[in-house]
Amino acid sequence: METICDNWLDYLVKHSIFELDDAEKRCSQTIQSKQTRQDSNVVNFILQHHSRVIAVRDNDLFVAIASQIRVLNLSNFKDNWLKAAKEANDKEEELPDSWMLAVPYKVLDTPEINYNIEAMTPNSNGRLLAVCGEHRLEIVCLPRQSFSDVASTGIIPKRKIDCRTLSVGGKYYQKSKAELLKIQWHPLSETNTHIVVLGNDNMLRIFDISCDIEVPEQSFDLSPLDLVTITQPIKRLGSITVDDQDNSDEDVVSFTLGGPSKDKSGWEPFTVFYVLRNGHMYSLCPVIPFRSVVRRSHLDHLACISDAKYQQAKTASKPDHKTLSHLFNLHSIWIDDLFQTAKIARRSNESDSLVVVSDEHHSQYPVLRQGPFVITHTEPLKDGIEATDLLLINADPVYVLALGLTNGSIHNYLLSGEIDAQWRMPVANATHTWQKELGVLLSDVACLPKASLYEVVNLKTQELPKYQTVTLMSDPLYEDTYFVYHATGVHAVAMSTWIQPLRNAILKYESGNNPESKRELDSLLKDKSKSEVRSLVNASPFKDAFVPIIGLVLISDIYLSYSLLALTSDYRLVTRDLNMRRDENTPEEAEKAVKAQLHTIGTEQDDSKKGYEPLLSLPLFKPPPQLDTLPKQPKIVLPPGMGGPQEIVINEETLRFFSKSTEQIRRETRDLKKAASHIDSRLTTQQKEFERQLNAVRDLYYKLEKSNSKEAKEAQQQKLKDISQKHAKLRLRIDEQLRTLMKSYQPELSNEEKEWIDKLEKLSKQVSGESGYLARIKKLREQLEQQSRVTKPKTHRFAGMNQTQLKSVLGTLKQQSSDISTVTERMEKLETKLPASA
Repeated sequence: METICDNWLDYLVKHSIFELDDAEKRCSQTIQSKQTRQDSNVVNFILQHHSRVIAVRDNDLFVAIASQIRVLNLSNFKDNWLKAAKEANDKEEELPDSWMLAVPYKVLDTPEINYNIEAMTPNSNGRLLAVCGEHRLEIVCLPRQSFSDVASTGIIPKRKIDCRTLSVGGKYYQKSKAELLKIQWHPLSETNTHIVVLGNDNMLRIFDISCDIEVPEQSFDLSPLDLVTITQPIKRLGSITVDDQDNSDEDVVSFTLGGPSKDKSGWEPFTVFYVLRNGHMYSLCPVIPFRSVVRRSHLDHLACISDAKYQQAKTASKPDHKTLSHLFNLHSIWIDDLFQTAKIARRSNESDSLVVVSDEHHSQYPVLRQGPFVITHTEPLKDGIEATDLLLINADPVYVLALGLTNGSIHNYLLSGEIDAQWRMPVANATHTWQKELGVLLSDVACLPKASLYEVVNLKTQELPKYQTVTLMSDPLYEDTYFVYHATGVHAVAMSTWIQPLRNAILKYESGNNPESKRELDSLLKDKSKSEVRSLVNASPFKDAFVPIIGLVLISDIYLSYSLLALTSDYRLVTRDLNMRRDENTPEEAEKAVKAQLHTIGTEQDDSKKGYEPLLSLPLFKPPPQLDTLPKQPKIVLPPGMGGPQEIVINEETLRFFSKSTEQIRRETRDLKKAASHIDSRLTTQQKEFERQLNAVRDLYYKLEKSNSKEAKEAQQQKLKDISQKHAKLRLRIDEQLRTLMKSYQPELSNEEKEWIDKLEKLSKQVSGESGYLARIKKLREQLEQQSRVTKPKTHRFAGMNQTQLKSVLGTLKQQSSDISTVTERMEKLETKLPASA
């Protein structure tokens, strides 16, 4: 019998943090009424208020109910669930719900927040929580540690935690009654305190909470009046012609930021993208907080590109290109000014991160709103359809703008042109001619940013509601996936099926090494593989009943797992487990090497001596496509009147729903059975291969044990001794054979040689013997020396010999002495050779 539930998320939905009293239920009904509408009124901003009443900071879950903010530590909740589940399993009992009483939620004490909360979002370091109402914006200062660490005495179900609250921009929103449409923390903020706020007054404001909460650090007027350019209003929006008299559909409804700074980023991190009610998209660049964190390599990359563009445009022959050289020069000046203020970021562990400082005087020209985007293959919005949200998907070098519409569809646009910095030139009061020329050039349609409609994703499954709020949220782990929650459920849009091939083709084309890359890129853009869209939560199972989703969070913690939490308008939590992707980025060369290795493993040149051959077949095994990261069967959310103990109403609508759901389950079951059969076959083969490998390893082990045993070592030593003795005997035999060979090839001396040697010996005795020449000379010298010592030196006189005769005798003696020396040397050489030849 199953005693416990194997998923802690199934118990999280039962927690008291989601319980409502009567007043809170009325508030939830108000939120639900703002998620949909049936008419085509384009004046109000009902569907542009994105409800996000659930948020996550690390392991803390925040839930906003009316004006109250509740918080629950998910790690503490899961710890208690594990403990209770273990005890229930040991006792073989079902897990009760009473253990959740030991994990109460806490309430943030924020008396300044006395209005219905519509959205909240924490900043990147989790110190601040931005809370947004219709006309109010508060910043709640959160404690640094987890809320489960807050000391408490006893079990207090609802313990309040005092939190400091800061009211931001009161004179812009609270007093002037301007509605807040969207808020987002800026990812480049060095202090993590810059928040970007969009109101229905068409003003985009950036507040630095650490400096001033009343006056924005930067403000940008995006009102339709700003559409008037230096020459004339832009009438052609791509392929769309608009009426100059009607500007009611040109109010700004949403924006998105370019994301953090990366090594190979362009101008996108310094860009703000925004969309009008009629679906036209614009951009502002450069826009950064006055204290920002950027990558050094990012700035270096931008500086190199700007300088190269400047040099190329400066030497161009076309006048327009030379005019653009002034814009590229402004790029270089703007980047150089950032470098002048750059310091190494203290809060970053990477030395490549820099803190750059700017101000309102960083550039002498105001930022130019670029747009509308020139879009191909699109139609103007009609029948009351409006834009509701915008999201940038940064999968460098592929950039996608996802536009959510009130009819429940998503338009995915590919940015086909590079977004760069542009400023508004003072044309009327221009001090230089190039300023006017550049201003006129930038206002031309040819210089507008460009995008192309890649695909349209339709999420609407029922006729009702006719118009609904659609909110987009990026995936924290995978940049090519985003989630959509709306009045009829939650969908996941996975673009990896076409973004990854497109990214690889672009990188090959930019490298210039592959001549086929241009053809491959054109083929991908022509075929247009569709994104994979999965319904994760179905909140509209029946035609006339739906439960809007008013909040969505994604958990990517290693302990809490990768999961999705969706909150319905009646504060019911819907959870889904998401699977991590398998990294299959195996290089083609490595895969070929593995295949070749498997083909030749264990083989030898001799076919009769083949080694070990594996049973696993080629190509390499890949998991079936049915088992991917996204669930295929959505979770059903029944309307409040149909859930619980109420009886199911059997009618045409419910029967159709059950039939469709059953057929889908059967189809997916068949797919799973096929995948299971394929995996089972592979596992069977792998098991056999594993057994064969075990047997081979066991045989090798036995052989190794046998060779390393004591007896084997003794036998080896004895064998070595025998080999040594045999070697000694062989060495003696070799010496004997060598002596015999020497005698054969070097015989005794001949008779002539012996006679010659005898003559040499006689000459040697005659020269160096006892009565030889050398002995006589020595004796004569001794006699002369004795005679010289006895008699005084006198002039020698030789009787009967004159000088000529004496010289003749002396020459003869010298000649004989030289002959004697020569004979002596020859005798010595012969004596050295005689023993060798004897």
